[in-house]
Amino acid sequence: MFKKPHISFFLFLSLCFLISCNNPAPTGVIQNSTAKTEETDPFVIGNKKIVELENENIELFLKRHNWKMIKTETGLRYEILQKGIGNNIDIGKTVTLAYRTLLLTGETIYNSKDNEPKRFVVEKSDEIAGLHEAVQQMNRGSEARVIIPSHLAYGASGDGYKIKPYQTIIMNIKVIND
Repeated sequence: MFKKPHISFFLFLSLCFLISCNNPAPTGVIQNSTAKTEETDPFVIGNKKIVELENENIELFLKRHNWKMIKTETGLRYEILQKGIGNNIDIGKTVTLAYRTLLLTGETIYNSKDNEPKRFVVEKSDEIAGLHEAVQQMNRGSEARVIIPSHLAYGASGDGYKIKPYQTIIMNIKVIND
C-alpha cells in the first residue's frame, strides 16, 4: 500500500516530533536551566526549615547543659575531652573507635560494650558523615563528645532500629587505634 519513500518520510516526521517534544517551544523569554530555584523549591525550603529548627534545639541543649563545643561549617559540634598523640586522622586511614551513642534525651542507644567497636576507613566507608568529620578532628588516644545533627547522621529515614527520622544524636568516642 505505502511506497518506501512514504515510510522514510513518516519516520523522518516522527523523529522530528520526538525531538521537538524534548525541547520547549521558544517563548522569547530567557529561561533558567532549572525549573525551580532554591528559593521556591518546597523541598529545599522544607529541608532548610528542618535544619534551622534542629539547630535551635541543639543550641538550647548546649545552653541547658553548659557545654562549650566547636561548631563546624556543616553543623557538627564537637569537644575534645582528652587529647591524644600524633597527627590528626587523615582521609583513607582505618580507625577503630570505642563509642557510646545517645539521644538528646540522654538515653543510650548503642555502645561498644554491647556491640563491637566501630572500625572503618575515613571518608571511604558507609559510616555516617558526622562520624567521618569528627574523627578527622582527633588523633590516636583522643576522646571527644560530638553532637551530630540528623543531616549528618541518619537523616530522613533514621537507622531503621532505634534512631528515628530527623533525630540528632550525641556520640562519645575514643580513638583506640588508627
